[in-house]
Amino acid sequence: MTALDTKARATAVRLLNKYGKSVSHTIVTEGTYDPITGDVSGGSTTVGVPKAVIEDFNGTDYTSGLVEKGDRKLTIAAQGNTEPKPNDRFTVGSDVYTVIAVETVWSGEQAALYISQVRK
Repeated sequence: MTALDTKARATAVRLLNKYGKSVSHTIVTEGTYDPITGDVSGGSTTVGVPKAVIEDFNGTDYTSGLVEKGDRKLTIAAQGNTEPKPNDRFTVGSDVYTVIAVETVWSGEQAALYISQVRK
């Protein structure tokens, strides 16, 4: 890790803390299925509260067919936050979004940002 990596990651955190909105990140891990009872047990949920920037996708994003109408782009700093995974949830105000895909923006060898495609 270089000094530039450290500065770039710190800048991402500083800007998101200044301009971002508090959101709730819910990470649900799968439990174990019991075929005898038909129940799922042992699953756990962890909640983090990062600052995020929420944006709409632009018109060219829709031409790929991977982005649907109503999808949003949600960006959080990597430093101090857990990497979102598909099926995680973000709560923004009263709206709950499910993570569809995640792109990691790197600063050298370290992740700087996580940009999630989210859907209501």
